Amino acid sequence: MKSLRRIRILAVVALLALVPLLSGCLTKSTTVGDQFSGRVIVVTSPDSGPTTPAFDIPASLSGQVWAADFPSKDTAPAPTKTSGADDTDDEAGEAKTGPTADGKTGAQLSFDHLSTGQFGQLGAIIAGALPDPTATVDMKVTRSGDFVRLRGSTAFAELDAKTSYIAITVDFAGPVVATNGQQTGDSTVTWLPEPGQATEFNADAKYADPATAAVPSWTWFMLLLCAAVIAFIAVAAYKNRDNSPRPGRILKSKPLPTPLQKVADKVSKDETDPEKP
Repeated sequence: MKSLRRIRILAVVALLALVPLLSGCLTKSTTVGDQFSGRVIVVTSPDSGPTTPAFDIPASLSGQVWAADFPSKDTAPAPTKTSGADDTDDEAGEAKTGPTADGKTGAQLSFDHLSTGQFGQLGAIIAGALPDPTATVDMKVTRSGDFVRLRGSTAFAELDAKTSYIAITVDFAGPVVATNGQQTGDSTVTWLPEPGQATEFNADAKYADPATAAVPSWTWFMLLLCAAVIAFIAVAAYKNRDNSPRPGRILKSKPLPTPLQKVADKVSKDETDPEKP
């Protein structure tokens, strides 16, 4: 009974030792996956209204999303529209100048390592910072195999293109292979939605799913850990097995050392032989 009690105690101790590791695995599974970083700039001219744009960040995102005044010494310059073949005035033949943040003030929202679900919340935050109460911003990300697809749209019907400026920059975890925005790096895309109209934007990035890549390593780790625990319990159970005699069980006697066995054989022989005079 004492050995069984010891085995039970060892099993409980082993399970308690696994709890922190298992909780670490669960935490790992909720954080590994597609993550996105970037920034959003919303500014307006001082003469467009008495208030300047400001972001209302929910408490659930406060650790990964933060806002700052724009412009300021701690913020990078605002992106500008890159001229292309289709960005020319048909009559004058000159390059069109897109919206700029020059002379405007507002706020910059920065986000770091947002999950797919968290990234989808940015649209409402951006729309809430705009002076147009009817403005809508929709952004979502989906994965299909090795492709991560961002799809979004904006509707700024009541915003004036001369007094408003919006810029959305997203950093992917892998190279961007297609986009209708300005690709400013291998994995970075910027969009400048036009005030006063609806805009759609998209981007496709290609890279392996981080969550899937992490599964084999954790699986092997858990298999090895479980095997080690089972082996430990088996060895402990064998060493602490009950060797006491039990009713009905025949115990095998251990052989005597050779010198003692010779003496025992001689004594046994003397007992069986007739007594000598």
